[in-house]
Amino acid sequence: MEVKSKVQALSSLRKIPKINEKKIHLDSLKLFNRLIIFAQRDMTVETSLAYELTPFSLSLFSNKDQKMNKANKAGFSKTSLKELTDPLDLTNQSCSTLVVDGEWLLYMVKWEQGQTWQEIANSYLSYVQCLGRHSQKTIVVFDGYSRSPKDHDHIRRTKKSCCDLQIRPDMIHWTPRAKFLDNTNNKSELIHLLSSTFRKHNITVEQCDNDADTSIVRAEDADVLVMLVHHIPSTNHPLFFTTSKGSYGVRRIREALSERERCYLLFCHAFTGCDTVSAIAGHGKTTLFDRFCAGDIDEHMDIFLDTQATKDAVIQAGTTIFQYIYHAPGTALGEIRHNMFSRKAAAGLIKPETLPPTEGAAAQHSLRAYLQTQDWILLQSMSLNPSDYGWTLGVHGYEPVPTLDPMAPEEVLQFTSCNCNGDCSNRRCSCKRNGVKCISACGVCKGISCKNCGHDGGESGEDSEIDS
Repeated sequence: MEVKSKVQALSSLRKIPKINEKKIHLDSLKLFNRLIIFAQRDMTVETSLAYELTPFSLSLFSNKDQKMNKANKAGFSKTSLKELTDPLDLTNQSCSTLVVDGEWLLYMVKWEQGQTWQEIANSYLSYVQCLGRHSQKTIVVFDGYSRSPKDHDHIRRTKKSCCDLQIRPDMIHWTPRAKFLDNTNNKSELIHLLSSTFRKHNITVEQCDNDADTSIVRAEDADVLVMLVHHIPSTNHPLFFTTSKGSYGVRRIREALSERERCYLLFCHAFTGCDTVSAIAGHGKTTLFDRFCAGDIDEHMDIFLDTQATKDAVIQAGTTIFQYIYHAPGTALGEIRHNMFSRKAAAGLIKPETLPPTEGAAAQHSLRAYLQTQDWILLQSMSLNPSDYGWTLGVHGYEPVPTLDPMAPEEVLQFTSCNCNGDCSNRRCSCKRNGVKCISACGVCKGISCKNCGHDGGESGEDSEIDS
């Protein structure tokens, strides 16, 4: 059977970088180290480090699954917001309206094997009724699952595969909850059944077109708390954010923050990592939040809060903020990368993820952060076209654009090294034959003791000999 007719393994679906139309099956860390060696040809390491030397920035994307780095949002909301006040006991506290995050709700009810779908729906109904027993009105808000930048996060959270299943109230379920909910189509089917059940018992249900975070206050998501603190003014009207671990007064948290912290909270939460923006390797959200609010970069952070900001202004502001993060204001990111690489090489330990992103990768990160900040400010998912702000629409939904720049210079992408026993002066040498200099990766000469090394000025006249 021809190879093209054979069934392909699922691993073939992974995106593999192409160089000169050839797929490169290499771990990104190995690829980075190899390209650094090949950069000895016709250029300096400093020049090559202006490029990522990997298909994506290792400071923004995980080498393990090629997805954006996941941020510790829960840790940020706990240390920077929740710990500013003491939790409240609202056991017998009555309230006018309870708003419940439907995405959180889906994972809070245990399913029993052999139950019908209607029995499962009734279990959710009982749970919601218990939550709202002291409320005059209960509203459940579900995510929508149309195309949006959260597609990337939905895929990242998927751990088990499950086919599309049909749901009818009288059908018995046999699929484990976690596996079932990993399929967004199945989740949508369940939401439809729950919505119908809730409405029959006077529970209001809202389903957003995309991300429900901009609409929801009974939740675990840090995004919801951040938006509440930003949007709710300091009034005497009580508003509480309740989680499974306690309840917190939103007004008290807001008043505990400084004016600068309240002003830049949304930007800091977006830029340092959330569901649609990658975390920055080695730089925690809480630490960066404190640095941003204590630093002198207000004019650059203000760009991200400006609904009329141009893309060029956003990119320039984001680049400047990255320079500030890596303690080198006014220094080009390529130069910062080289300086850090040199220090780490001297120490004998080089981890590419600790280097800052290149200008191109920083630009795309900044555009995604601006889009998310604007969505939260306007309380509208996809307030701008994601394709113009660091995203591209692929087969599985929106995917982040790592960078628009080449992975490496063209001359570095020539993966040729020789293993000659001679002086590499003729076309028997694969390096000589491909028109490139020998380098330290070459087996015998090491790019030093031959006539084709970079520092050798002479040219041999024996090019007529060719491998037999």
